[in-house]
Amino acid sequence: MNQRTIPFPWPLALLAAAAVLPATQAVRDLRADRLLTQSRAQQQNLEVDQAIASQRAAVTINPRDARLQEALAESARTLWFFRRTDALKAEADTAFASAKRLSPHWPVPHYEHARMYAFREDYARGLTLLQGAIDRDPNNAAYWLERGLYLGLSGQTDTARTAYERCLILNSGVGQCRSGLDILKGRP
Repeated sequence: MNQRTIPFPWPLALLAAAAVLPATQAVRDLRADRLLTQSRAQQQNLEVDQAIASQRAAVTINPRDARLQEALAESARTLWFFRRTDALKAEADTAFASAKRLSPHWPVPHYEHARMYAFREDYARGLTLLQGAIDRDPNNAAYWLERGLYLGLSGQTDTARTAYERCLILNSGVGQCRSGLDILKGRP
């Protein structure tokens, strides 16, 4: 008896594997997006615990999505403002760090993370974090306005003036920058 072996079709197997991986990621993306949409509806209905649970589930499904990490970070930050738990603070810090790492050129996580600390009047930490946003988008007047606010509130009037002036150079229509300069008039 003569046995013949049929060669395994490796090229076809590789093509099949290449098709399955993107499809799996697409399904993961859809499931995570559905949960993010659900969390936004829950937030609108003031169901904050359910909303953050939906965001946590979305991040679990797709942990490499900076947008999901950012949404989770902002929700954890907001709850931390009110509940003041170390766990929520740590969760927000971790999610902001993940969003920054996953999308290194995106300034929003830096800006939003800075606002977390400025809200608690930790302006030094806020300024440090805000610098990441300014480094990534130096022509954003809102970032310079925020910088001016933090500097002014921490008593650094000269550098606050410089930040407000930069804000006005970038966008002369930002009345808050003009107001900030007016408030600083007469201060050393």
